[in-house]
Amino acid sequence: MSGRILIADDVATNRIALKAKLSVAHYDVLPAACGADAIARAEAEHPDLILASARMADMDGADLIRAIRSRPALADLPVVLILPGDTAAARIAALRAGADDAITKPVGDRMLLARLRGLLRRHRGTRELRINAGTSGTPGLAEAATGFDSRGRVAVIAADQDRALCLRTRLKPHCGHELTTIGTHDPVGALASGLRADVFVVMIGADKAGDGPRRMAELRAAPHAGHSRIVAVMPRETETLAAALLDTGADDVVTAGLDPREISLRLGTQVRQKLSADRLRDRLRDDLRASVIDPLTGLHNRRYALPCLDRMVEAAMRTHRPLAVMVADLDYFKRVNDTLGHAAGDHVLRKVAGLLGENLREHDLIARIGGEEFLIALPETNRAQARRMAGRLCRLVRRSGIEVPGRNEPVQITVSIGVTLARSDPEGTRPSVDMLLGQADRALYASKADGRNTVTFAARTAA
Repeated sequence: MSGRILIADDVATNRIALKAKLSVAHYDVLPAACGADAIARAEAEHPDLILASARMADMDGADLIRAIRSRPALADLPVVLILPGDTAAARIAALRAGADDAITKPVGDRMLLARLRGLLRRHRGTRELRINAGTSGTPGLAEAATGFDSRGRVAVIAADQDRALCLRTRLKPHCGHELTTIGTHDPVGALASGLRADVFVVMIGADKAGDGPRRMAELRAAPHAGHSRIVAVMPRETETLAAALLDTGADDVVTAGLDPREISLRLGTQVRQKLSADRLRDRLRDDLRASVIDPLTGLHNRRYALPCLDRMVEAAMRTHRPLAVMVADLDYFKRVNDTLGHAAGDHVLRKVAGLLGENLREHDLIARIGGEEFLIALPETNRAQARRMAGRLCRLVRRSGIEVPGRNEPVQITVSIGVTLARSDPEGTRPSVDMLLGQADRALYASKADGRNTVTFAARTAA
């Protein structure tokens, strides 16, 4: 099935006709005979989209949308209202009520299916973002249908700058977003030159209407438009062209002569949904970053470090260049926690982590892999170079004298380091990460046994 669509209409013949159209397109159709029935079935069967009559005996479209949006599990469910007559006032009222789209009877099959495909694509994309960002079904984190007033950026693109300016002038009294214009025959080139927007409004010229779908596909594929919304403005109502534009990248299609209030409402819907998706992507990036970053020191954590070290070993074997692997551990750190408290201990850890990281090369790896233990990996570093670097790090920590808030005297701390080398093997044997860490750990224990604040090499390096 292409998706599950709930049809809400209190006229049985309307439900039957729509079900026939959608079933042919391989949609799973759920019928509802009234608004209350639609809400109950939506909660029980979780459709991907609701296609509802704007006028039902028990509630109108606005009431249905409010009821749907008030339920956290359904709050971002696309709702399309079917209007009995083609009037600007009715479409504007439906969009103001929070409908994702408003279409009028008679409904052309091709246009209907193209609009549904576009809405379903966006809904599935948003749903995947919510799942990955951990906000699926979480009250307060669903995409708000109304009342979201963040200011977005809308760029009107037309081959003729005067046409773009004319549309901007018409929209400005009704659109609360930043409006810019650009005259160009090449929208993709405009993006390459640095044009950025939350929504691109692309005006299709009457003489170039046949090129519209191709240009729309090119614009959608452009790297800087990947997450932006695109609204196509056609010179006149053409179902075939509108459907083609929707299927090749447009998020909405309007005609140039449409009431500017309706165009502005449609742009507002696109801006709101785009900014909502941006917030989800930001949260996902933050969560991914948090999963590989140690929150105390800001260094990478063990989860990041071990796969990274594995790739570094692979590169060392491939290029036949040495890789130095170190494990560094703060000496007598328990005394700091026991005598000064854990807050002071955390402060010392942060300062030592910063000191170590600041004195490594950009392509070196440093990560906190235990309580007070750090992994350091140095590509293209032989034994002599590794000894010099490890000795330098020991001296830097020993001489640091870490100032701790609330304490008059600086804390003196030292570090012990164990080192091993991963080198190319004539027989092609590849040392594992576990092997390298085991050797570096044993060398670290030897440094501790020798009095701490010292560097020890593994008795047998991985080769």
